[in-house]
Amino acid sequence: MGNPSLRQQAYEIIHQWIVNGDFPKGTVTSEVQISQKLDMSRTPIRAALQQLELEGYVRIASKHGVIILDSSSQRVSDLLDVVISMVLFSISTSWESKREDLHHMTASMSEAFQALMLKADREESGGFINEFIAFEFELLGQFIRLSSNEEMIKTYHSATSRLFWNHNVRRWQAPFAGETTEQVKNLIHSLSLDIESFREALFLYLHTLKRTWL
Repeated sequence: MGNPSLRQQAYEIIHQWIVNGDFPKGTVTSEVQISQKLDMSRTPIRAALQQLELEGYVRIASKHGVIILDSSSQRVSDLLDVVISMVLFSISTSWESKREDLHHMTASMSEAFQALMLKADREESGGFINEFIAFEFELLGQFIRLSSNEEMIKTYHSATSRLFWNHNVRRWQAPFAGETTEQVKNLIHSLSLDIESFREALFLYLHTLKRTWL
């Protein structure tokens, strides 16, 4: 595979700035400013920004520059629906054909989550929120990877990136942390029960995500 084009390089860098918070939501910038910052001509910058606009990260407004978009409630709801729908589809289609994989996943993820909770309890601090978020991200990713569908896996990473997944911590803070913990435990456990139990646990979890997303 050849070296990435200037447009691709610009896209990756600007995308990371947005996701990492280097360009906070609501920031107004411009092609010129980004071009100077990247020491790159405006043509690849413009192409990269147009792609980011299509993906919902920015809005290019004439006479106003480039606006880093906040996540509207409707956009968040739609993206969370996409993620959960992919999880449900993947598990539903794998329920009979990959029961051994599901049982193994239940055991390994239940053990890992229990270990994380014990570790967090011993430390008695809020420093483990990022670890809970990482666990949650990997759990949903494992569910989707059961589908062996590369497009769904790609969509999962795109959707969680657009949701600023790692920056949304409210569900793991008081007063929601206990509720979220129980829902994740039930989600894992339901894999050993039946598909309806999993569906019910999944949609309870989705409801909490939507209530607590910033």
